[in-house]
Amino acid sequence: MFRSVTDLLRPKTIAIVGASDRGGDGWSKAIYDNLAHCGFPAKVYLVNPKRSEIWGSPVYPDFASLPERIDLALTIIPAPAIPATLAEAAEHGLKCALIYAARFGEGGDPEGEVRARTVRDLCARTGLRVSGPNCMGAVALRERLLLYPAARVRALPAGEVGIVFQSGGTFQFWLQQGATRGLGFSYAVSSGNELDLDLADYINFLVEDEGTRIIACMVEGVRRPDAFVAAAERALAAGKPLLVLKLGRSARGQAAAASHTGALAGDDRVFDAVCRKYGVLRVPTLDDLIEGCLAFGPQRLPKGRRIAIAGFSGGAKGLLLDYAHEQGLTLATLAPATAAALAPRIDPGLPAENPLDVGATTGVQAAKFSEICRLVSGDPNVDLFIMQGQLPMTADEPYPLAPFQEVLAATDKPVICYGRTAQNVTDAGRAFQAKAGLPFIQGLPETLRAAAGLIAHAEALRRCVAPLPPPRGEAASLAGAAFDRMLDAHGLTLPRSARAKTPEEAAARAADIGFPVALKLLAPAALHKTEVGGVALHLADREAVRRAAAAMAARVPETEGFLVQEMVQGLELIIGVREDAQYGPVLAVGLGGVMVEALDDVALRLLPVDEADAREMLLSLRGAKLLGAFRGTPARDVAAACRAIAGLSRLVLDHRPHIADLEINPLIVLGEGEGVRAVDVRLVRR
Repeated sequence: MFRSVTDLLRPKTIAIVGASDRGGDGWSKAIYDNLAHCGFPAKVYLVNPKRSEIWGSPVYPDFASLPERIDLALTIIPAPAIPATLAEAAEHGLKCALIYAARFGEGGDPEGEVRARTVRDLCARTGLRVSGPNCMGAVALRERLLLYPAARVRALPAGEVGIVFQSGGTFQFWLQQGATRGLGFSYAVSSGNELDLDLADYINFLVEDEGTRIIACMVEGVRRPDAFVAAAERALAAGKPLLVLKLGRSARGQAAAASHTGALAGDDRVFDAVCRKYGVLRVPTLDDLIEGCLAFGPQRLPKGRRIAIAGFSGGAKGLLLDYAHEQGLTLATLAPATAAALAPRIDPGLPAENPLDVGATTGVQAAKFSEICRLVSGDPNVDLFIMQGQLPMTADEPYPLAPFQEVLAATDKPVICYGRTAQNVTDAGRAFQAKAGLPFIQGLPETLRAAAGLIAHAEALRRCVAPLPPPRGEAASLAGAAFDRMLDAHGLTLPRSARAKTPEEAAARAADIGFPVALKLLAPAALHKTEVGGVALHLADREAVRRAAAAMAARVPETEGFLVQEMVQGLELIIGVREDAQYGPVLAVGLGGVMVEALDDVALRLLPVDEADAREMLLSLRGAKLLGAFRGTPARDVAAACRAIAGLSRLVLDHRPHIADLEINPLIVLGEGEGVRAVDVRLVRR
């Protein structure tokens, strides 16, 4: 599943193909100078059929003339010449090539697509590995291999963060900013269009690398979802946080028109569900990618979700409360003993509560503020502690280190420092941060998102990733009375109902069930019955049923008849499972019935989903208050709804080879203790 990246990032021999001194300081010269600056950590050969010597070094016309086999070829030549060059190189033992050039099919270019196919075929035939095309190279900091065409990467510090960016232009800029903030890097790859080696291969390499502890990626697209999932699982098992900034949050799935579930489970939402299941930490901005890496630096994880915050600004306290609410963070309730100990230590008139504002007078007394922070962080109700802290701009600023070091030493819990806004970070600031042993996060929302990342990673490590069970169900059980019995056995209770062929028969069946009733058209072409006038509710007598059925038959002549159901009233949910082409079966839960797409209030998870997952999904909805007693309506049977959601998960997994999409809309949630009713069930077979 994974292809080796070793010859790209740990080569012993390198060929610069297209080495040239024309035009002054071109890319080949910049890379050659970087390798020279580092003392040529690999043996370097120059290849150019038109030259015999450049930069005081011999130049070889082709790979056949080189004195030894090459691990890595840096191809700095025009795109049209690359396929033939690589073919010749592969014949003479080349293991890996880095293609900087574009024009390999980007934007639908026909010639480029042919070029890309030719190189892919070459890789498949010979085992050659290719990084790129359309990229800016790679750097291996420990090995001092700077395969990037600019001198500025020489200043990047070695460290424990591994980087994969599919964007070449943002790659080096972000590395510089990360280094400015105090990050150090093991390996960094600009992967480009990933014609051969891809995101999953690079992540897997970083998981296996003992010197990499944190992995950060900027992702435009996942080319091999199964391999990405496997790499994410390996990162989680190794305890290495995997942070991802993914572009394309607004993209929707191809099958959106087929069902409500398809429309709700767009590609980006499914990727969110994948990230949650496999412990991938998705961040919203490039800044958050830096802050998240910093937060994981001290290698401390919380044992629970409860955070406490201490600072000396009332305005910042209000903002922190807002941002904590937006992130869904749990603010710890301080123990009475902690509150009692804090009260005489903070400015008079301020409450001893979380978040804690110690006051302007106390806040500038570093030793006193440190003592307060030790009290709060030591509270048994606190799992993660956040304290206000500013980095110095110069070495002679009166910012004492000891108070921060004392707080860190007094607890084994994660401790994060926050600044209210972003600041320039100087050499003095970076040195201060390193000696303090704490991450100094820039900005309030970024701080709380970083804290949320620590909590999410800790929870993912505690959570077992359940594999999909093998299917056991038969296709024959997905029809007729057998299907109805199976739904009921999985907690998806159907309303009392009957089928009818004619309007007159529908009226008679309604009388048997008891009024009022609902009437639904049975027509294969009508996926959404309401859109063709195929649903009539609250029909109070036989004549009302007959008239409604006749009107439906007139509108949609090709019908299979009618479904008459008892009229059920309660809270309407949609629950549905569809097979995502990339990541497998996905379950969606939302509020709204016929209004579900307009309300867009939905939670998604990859299967399997158990009752605990189902409850979490329901409570995550914006309309979750409707599940409780609300404005005269009774509390709903949440336990029955959770059983139904988990039951749908089991049913689909048992019959996965036969089901493409199974949707219940609406699932009516009755009052507490009264259960649910699967009012409208729509099955799409494979």
